[in-house]
Amino acid sequence: MREPADTDMWRSVEATVRDTLLPSLADDWARVIAVQLVGMARFAATRPADPLPARVAELSAELDELADNPIVAGRWPAPSEDAADVLRAVSSVLGDAVSRDDAAGDEVRARVRPIVSRHLDEDLAVTGMLMPYFRGQLPDA
Repeated sequence: MREPADTDMWRSVEATVRDTLLPSLADDWARVIAVQLVGMARFAATRPADPLPARVAELSAELDELADNPIVAGRWPAPSEDAADVLRAVSSVLGDAVSRDDAAGDEVRARVRPIVSRHLDEDLAVTGMLMPYFRGQLPDA
């Protein structure tokens, strides 16, 4: 017999909390937390692969192309290729670009900001399903 897949295990947790634990809880706050656990289990069973490595590569490539930009030049390359260092550099570059009214700021805003905005939109598209659960609502009930 094969071992259950992770998705099967998460669906089992979801069903157990929703169908067994939740109905037995009288305390309102405990019920809200149980509903949130249902949402987290559902999310764990359905979430896509971690997009971070591809995003870090995309942002690194963009900063490589912008290496001559005066805003980028002082912050890139990052101390390492680690995601935290790359994202720290991106944040610093964008933070500086926001306050500038020059060609360097315009270039960074035009090229880096849309990538970061798209990444955030992609995250929201995936995690948005959690909102009802975090409000204590079972959307399928």
